[in-house]
Amino acid sequence: MEVWVVGHKAPDTDSICSAIAYAEFCNLLKKYEATPGRAGEINRETKFVLEKFGFEVPELLENASGKNLILVDHN
Repeated sequence: MEVWVVGHKAPDTDSICSAIAYAEFCNLLKKYEATPGRAGEINRETKFVLEKFGFEVPELLENASGKNLILVDHN
């Protein structure tokens, strides 16, 4: 099953990194075919962290209709 792992609408560093990490964890377990995503634009801090450690910015998920989601960093 294909799933998107996304955080909240105003993604900060922990929201983006949580999505990347949990998607990778799911893929390693071969539980889901997981793709990290984001629900909004990243800030400068997050951009710096991703560049520093060599990660791509997750794809913007503009419409989640009909998609399987795993939500991270939500209250």
